[in-house]
Amino acid sequence: MWNSPKLFGVGQFVEMRLYGIVLTIVKSFGYLTIDLLQQEIPERIKGLIVVNTISKRTCDDLIRELLYFEFLKRNKISNIYSITDEGNSYLELLAHAPQRAKDLLLKKTQEVFITPGWFVNRLWELNPKGQGQIVIPTPVRSSIGKLSSRVWDDYQWNPQVDTATEETYNQIKKALPTSFPIDYEVWRKKVRMEYERLGTLKPKTRKRTPHFSSRKRLSLAMQNVSVKYFFSKVNPLTDELELPDNKRSDMTHRAFMIWCPRLEYFNLLVYTDYLDAIPGRLVYPISKFKDIKFYQGFSEIPFIENPKYQHLYMYHPSWGQIRNTFITVLYNVYQRLYREQWIIYVSIQDIRDEVCRQLRFSPADFEDFLSRSYQCSLKREIEYSISLETDLRLDMKVQLNRRGVIIDNKMFTLIAIKKF
Repeated sequence: MWNSPKLFGVGQFVEMRLYGIVLTIVKSFGYLTIDLLQQEIPERIKGLIVVNTISKRTCDDLIRELLYFEFLKRNKISNIYSITDEGNSYLELLAHAPQRAKDLLLKKTQEVFITPGWFVNRLWELNPKGQGQIVIPTPVRSSIGKLSSRVWDDYQWNPQVDTATEETYNQIKKALPTSFPIDYEVWRKKVRMEYERLGTLKPKTRKRTPHFSSRKRLSLAMQNVSVKYFFSKVNPLTDELELPDNKRSDMTHRAFMIWCPRLEYFNLLVYTDYLDAIPGRLVYPISKFKDIKFYQGFSEIPFIENPKYQHLYMYHPSWGQIRNTFITVLYNVYQRLYREQWIIYVSIQDIRDEVCRQLRFSPADFEDFLSRSYQCSLKREIEYSISLETDLRLDMKVQLNRRGVIIDNKMFTLIAIKKF
């Protein structure tokens, strides 16, 4: 069994640079209060997150986690916060050794939440034959027209919703057979119960006759059920209790949506919501627990250990190891998308998601390897010409909500590749 987490509720933010920003404010003023944090943070987060400020709850979450990480300490009498020696060390590492700063933050996150190691381990347990990849579904697009708007309390399960549920399950099973390890009838029953439960909740509107989107409600029901089933404290495939029997040990869908980008930041897993063949979010690990001390392309994370006393290893291949394979896969994925769309410039984010999925490395590695390939192209050291562009006409809301691809400090959205 894994250790009991010191902190169960994760903060509702995914921009990991916020920790450093808070500590910088403390260092600048010599102290910190919630009011001071809310006053100072708007100017300091410009360019990091697509909002003008952050809520008081997020400020509370930030301070709470920094206290648990022992980067901050609180004066119980005055309720004022100050930076600790470890907090100063973290800031120093951020300035001069970013990777070591990330390692320190991962160590603290594992100690406080337990989630990083446990989550990766659970992925591999759920789908060992499929390299740990799991799908959290949303209704298939072909069902959009069948799921009309309805009056809020008309929440009874109907044939249209039932058909959409079956189509979604079948499409996932066809595309990735091992990535949704749950029996259809079990899943359908659970989704139906959750769908009807959501209809009994009080709507967040003052309209006399509120309506709801059947698709949105079914999507939430699918996500709630899948996350609870796959990431509860009891392993659904073995019925073994893996986390201490505490009521707050089960992961919620909201927490799942927070942990995915956090764990991707640490290069432990990758996730995407944009694979056309997959209705939902695909999550897969790029790290694995191993007994051996050396494995080509993997680096050990000695401070994360599972109950079998295996250490976690992160897949981080060198350019020399992956160069030829990366360039070949990059070109092949581009060619497939080009033939589907017949547009020379295709989405570089779509390219990234598929290349990372096939080669099982991080988006950060993709940016590094693409940058190297681009330079090789300019020098004609490879047989391919690579062109990168930014199209500001694209739907900016979609682009901002999706991780960008940054090469030489510039964000790109389009790529074209051809042989010389």
